[in-house]
Amino acid sequence: MIRLARLSTLTLLLGTVGSALGGCQAIAGIEDRTYVPDGGDEAGAAGSKPDTTASPQCLEYCNKADSVCRTAPSGDAESTGYLYLTHEACLATCAHMPLTGADQNSVACRVQQLGLAVDTGESPELYCANAGPGGNDACGSNCENYCHLFAAACKDEFKKYAANAEEGDDGTAVCISKCLGLADTGLYDATAGGNYTGDTLQCRLVHTTSSMLDPGTHCAHAELKSTLKCVDDPKAEPDCKKFCHLEITECTGFGHPMYESEAQCLAVCGALEPGQIGDQSENTVGCRMYHSYNSLLDPANHCTHTSPGGDGHCVDGKDPDAGNCQSYCRLLENACKADFDSNFADQPACLDECMKLDGAAANSGYSTSASGDNVQCRLLHVSRALSSPKECAAAQGAAPCN
Repeated sequence: MIRLARLSTLTLLLGTVGSALGGCQAIAGIEDRTYVPDGGDEAGAAGSKPDTTASPQCLEYCNKADSVCRTAPSGDAESTGYLYLTHEACLATCAHMPLTGADQNSVACRVQQLGLAVDTGESPELYCANAGPGGNDACGSNCENYCHLFAAACKDEFKKYAANAEEGDDGTAVCISKCLGLADTGLYDATAGGNYTGDTLQCRLVHTTSSMLDPGTHCAHAELKSTLKCVDDPKAEPDCKKFCHLEITECTGFGHPMYESEAQCLAVCGALEPGQIGDQSENTVGCRMYHSYNSLLDPANHCTHTSPGGDGHCVDGKDPDAGNCQSYCRLLENACKADFDSNFADQPACLDECMKLDGAAANSGYSTSASGDNVQCRLLHVSRALSSPKECAAAQGAAPCN
């Protein structure tokens, strides 16, 4: 009896101490959780313990994502699925998603898409993409979800978008508008053989979800103007459709139109030297595309560098003041071949005449409403002449370029 009494007293004391410790944790704001990241490599905290504070809905979602989406579109089988680099990254991302709601950005919608991937037996890669972090227009739009998640994971980097935001916008609306210029593959694959690299919105989503656990490594990759991971091979030839879609979105969409339409941009792009994606100063499409990415954060200063002339920032050789005329003469010979041959012996002869005009120098600006006896007006009309030969006269100094 004495021994039982002592045990009861000890149990009571331990319970009191445990309650006191729990109270101190609550007062200090310390969460009672067992999930402790190990650090891990670039792919995230691989090997860390499960987050026992995750909601039941997120646990269900991430477990299903791991089990259903096992064979990536690239054909590689993944032990933890291919929608997230790690299970922990899935849980951390899911914590920023609404739990309920059909056909919208929610955990419930994604679980439903995973069910369809199993039940239908058709297009599992599409249903898995719908169940991924972007939602793929089935569970919210990729750009809206990217911007929401990026703001949560990479707060310092996200602040850059607020600089171009209107009053009342924290940068989210700007982010979404700019995001629309990125290439969207329509599918999703977080693996090394899929969207872990490459200049796509999906790649940025991969690194945004990984930033939830390791922002120091992944936020730079996840940005709209990405570095290192979410870029294409710098030695590859740029794609005109990709350049023009980005340029029109980032420049025309933000009040700095350099082309009157995407079709005009494509025509100019096809007449210029393509160069390489890594070009930053050469008179090529690659250089103009480089400045389109700079326009993501600073359209006022960089959009003119994406223009038909390049405004002295995309130039052959070392004389920036020659850039606009180099581009003009190249476009003129392409668009108005007969007139060019009758007026100029060769490209250098055209360049000599053009350099005498106003607006030839670097940083002269460009406008799709240009007029007068200057290089900018001739560049505008020679851009039109690529699809409408009647513009050749104005491109060589007739009204309104006189």
